[in-house]
Amino acid sequence: MWNDRLKTAFLFLLMGICAAGAQSSKDVQIKNIRKAYAEAKSQIAQNGKNGGAPLDVTITWNDGTQVDEDLIINEELELTFYFNKHRVSSELDEPDASLCYFIVEKWSANGHSSYREILLDPNEGTLLFCFLKLETHAGFEAEARYYYDAQGNLIEVKQKSGGKDVKPGDVEWDDEGGVKTKAADLLDLFDWVMNPGHELMETSNPVAKTAPKAERLKTIRSTYAAAKARVAKNEKADIRHDVQIVVHNQTWGPPETLLVNYYYDTFTDQVEPDATSTDSFCYFISERLHHNHMGSEIYNEYLFEPKSHDLIFSYTHVAEEGEQQEWRFYFDENGTCIEAKTDSDTQDDGKADKDRARKLVMIFQKITN
Repeated sequence: MWNDRLKTAFLFLLMGICAAGAQSSKDVQIKNIRKAYAEAKSQIAQNGKNGGAPLDVTITWNDGTQVDEDLIINEELELTFYFNKHRVSSELDEPDASLCYFIVEKWSANGHSSYREILLDPNEGTLLFCFLKLETHAGFEAEARYYYDAQGNLIEVKQKSGGKDVKPGDVEWDDEGGVKTKAADLLDLFDWVMNPGHELMETSNPVAKTAPKAERLKTIRSTYAAAKARVAKNEKADIRHDVQIVVHNQTWGPPETLLVNYYYDTFTDQVEPDATSTDSFCYFISERLHHNHMGSEIYNEYLFEPKSHDLIFSYTHVAEEGEQQEWRFYFDENGTCIEAKTDSDTQDDGKADKDRARKLVMIFQKITN
């Protein structure tokens, strides 16, 4: 009898030790996560200071909607990624890849807002922590904090609703299931913006008929003029439809800034009697890459067929040390270059521009979807 009691007491003691060990391990992990968070915040505060090149990406999406004559909803999304440079290819002397360590997401529409921070392991890029705060136009607030171990397992959740602590799952806005998916989607977007080597989408199937060259060139030029007028109008409009990407980076030496502007239309198609689908198509994209070195700058424009992402015209202007070069490529309905104008000895019938335009479109679709 005494042996049985001793066995039972020992079992309860062992269970208590294991539980205490697990709690201790979790406490240590959370402590390390909080330390990593503080270090990331300190690095962000020093980003671009003391002579160092800023390393960040900011994406802004303006998507206005007129609900009725008296109500315009200007929905705005802002994403900021902070990253470090590292070298992947042993054949290069400079860093050729970027690894994100912190993401900030801000969203607002009609008085509602959300704020999200995502902390990533600076060496592995794995999710460590997420903070989420929601606020309605009526003043209701909710918060959530999610902690993850090195294997991506959730180890702690802390939530507040209306200023009071609540249990995970007790509130409708509980985002626990989507945190890892959200982080993965944002990292995929960052990777597309900053790192090369992605498979590009295929272009549209060739059409059976093409317009005569003179007629096609006239159509392209009139479409270009209309697009530039719409871009200027969009900048002053109450309802804006645009996406902007600003990249502060450092590759082969001096700091550089890349600015990409998307201008788009949204079309709603009736799929079923009571259902609709919405698609957004860029009608114009511009990008400017500036190096802080001998006035080096590259400027590109991409013009698309309305209601599609078929490139119909591209323009490139390169300037460095007082020298300038330009390229213009005009494409038919099948994407074949029908006219090339350049003062350079080299040209590829617009192949590089078509590849770049496809990548920019895929980035746009990842942002807006």
